[in-house]
Amino acid sequence: MAEFSFNCPFCNLELSIDESGIGQEIECPGCKEVLIIPAPGGGGGAAAEEEERGPAIPQGSFPEAKIIKNASKSLDIAAKTVKKLRVKTFRHHEHVKDGKDAFDDVVSNFIGQHPEDDIVSITGIQYTHQLKQKDAEGKETSVPTTEYGVLVHYKA
Repeated sequence: MAEFSFNCPFCNLELSIDESGIGQEIECPGCKEVLIIPAPGGGGGAAAEEEERGPAIPQGSFPEAKIIKNASKSLDIAAKTVKKLRVKTFRHHEHVKDGKDAFDDVVSNFIGQHPEDDIVSITGIQYTHQLKQKDAEGKETSVPTTEYGVLVHYKA
């Protein structure tokens, strides 16, 4: 059988192959895309070919070459499915107001808003901050105070 040439529909690389490969799937050595080897042009002359297939097709474009590739996800879908690792820190003193401790509720609500598979880890932390107090004379002072908190690693 004779060899014939065609161009890759993805990268336009010229490929030569034996006619026995017509209809087979191959991977383009240039761009690595998978394509089906098209049939070579007809053998009845240019006029006969134009009658059968219509006007001449520009070189490098072969309607017989079928592209074997799944359609890419739209950017909107891809953006929603790609999750990055994130960190959220909850410090106890930030969730105590007017003598009411809302720390546990705030942390529980945050964790409840995320699917279980997206929570990577929950780690207890200890930190020190300056607690402002007024002394007996009404003068404001800062006292170092050690508190606890939670560090949540999650995917979002």
